[in-house]
Amino acid sequence: MRRAFFMVCLAASTTLVGCGDESNGQPAPDYVRKVIELVEHVENETVTHTDAEKVDSVGDILTFANPVFDKANAKQVATDQGYCIRTEVGKSWECEWTMFLADGQITVAGPFFDTEESELAITGGTGAYVQASGEMYLGFRDVPPPKVEYDFVYHVIVPY
Repeated sequence: MRRAFFMVCLAASTTLVGCGDESNGQPAPDYVRKVIELVEHVENETVTHTDAEKVDSVGDILTFANPVFDKANAKQVATDQGYCIRTEVGKSWECEWTMFLADGQITVAGPFFDTEESELAITGGTGAYVQASGEMYLGFRDVPPPKVEYDFVYHVIVPY
């Protein structure tokens, strides 16, 4: 009896070898990673100075609402709006803003540096970006003045 039971178990385990997914025993991810590359055109921003001299100072408030274009910088695909608080004169701001895309919104928060690229945290979203996380990279574009444009690269992680 014992030998028959052993043979049945051996046959069943041999049959099951190779069944399942190809993940080497790892569970399937329960999230999707997506990269969204965009170009912001700075067209509508205002700095509200908080000091009597009306010069760059800690506590100044930058507000903005701008059009955002596809990676090729050819077609407007979104808008953004937000604000920044000056934290270090001539060096950095602390910001929060929302990107409005056709399939939802993505919110970010973090530093904006005056003269170097910035990395911000994705703090959430709506629509296709509900419970989004990840990071957003902001880079300077080389365009002739008075134009100002930024590269936005969102590395978005969203649950299934």
